[in-house]
Amino acid sequence: MTVLLLIISVTSWVTQNCIFNKVSKNDLKSNHQIYYFNSIISFVCLVIFGLLLLNGKISVFTALLGTIFGIMIALGNIYCMLALANGPMNVTVLITTSSTIIPALSGVFFGEKFSLTKLVLVLVLMVFIFLSLEKSNDLKINMKWVLFVSLAFVTQGVIGVLQKTHQMSDHKDEATGFLFMAFIVAYIYNRIRAREKVKNLNLKRSSILFGMICGLCTFCMHYLNLKLSGMMPSQIFFPLANGSSMILTQIMSVVLFHEIPTKKQIVGLSGGICTLIVMCTI
Repeated sequence: MTVLLLIISVTSWVTQNCIFNKVSKNDLKSNHQIYYFNSIISFVCLVIFGLLLLNGKISVFTALLGTIFGIMIALGNIYCMLALANGPMNVTVLITTSSTIIPALSGVFFGEKFSLTKLVLVLVLMVFIFLSLEKSNDLKINMKWVLFVSLAFVTQGVIGVLQKTHQMSDHKDEATGFLFMAFIVAYIYNRIRAREKVKNLNLKRSSILFGMICGLCTFCMHYLNLKLSGMMPSQIFFPLANGSSMILTQIMSVVLFHEIPTKKQIVGLSGGICTLIVMCTI
């Protein structure tokens, strides 16, 4: 059962990355359409988490932290999609996944000992990311992409810190309520931004379907990872989940989207993946 849940979680993560890359580059023509697309994702998640919460509870602490978490989820997805729309999938995913260094280093604020080894690994990771940023004819890297991928890195890093904050609190058993509240806020935020200036969004039926699929993927990632983190040792779960997802995404970027990296970029991407796996094991 554990292996099956892990496969579903990893498949969901890779599937969402591929869909984000496709619709961002080809289907969604404006920021308003991106907000609308993300509102579909949030709606699917809030419905499912709402059903799971029928016999649950939400404290004031969980509701407030969930509100902040929901805004970060909305912003994180938006910035990630804008980065994918303006740059390569493989490097974008490497950098956004590297945002795990933010919650990892934040451990000192939760009473964890400072780790010099992790700090060194962060510096090593930065070197590999720098190597992966080499320009080529197949991969475009511009200042818009740099801005959006940086914002995606920060927001997704904050998401990790908020998750850690909730799970370190006395309300950690309210995880379903925490996620339900988050996706309500994310849905409201995206719907407001989508219709801020545009009355007719004209989203394709295929994009709506993709949004619903991404909603299911997002639910699986949040819900199953929460369960798996309690079923498997952290030293096995995080490197296995993150590493396999990253490797599969890199393969998909070549097979589906024809993003052919240079030799230097292959070194940067491979080294970055290995560094992230090592960081998860210490």
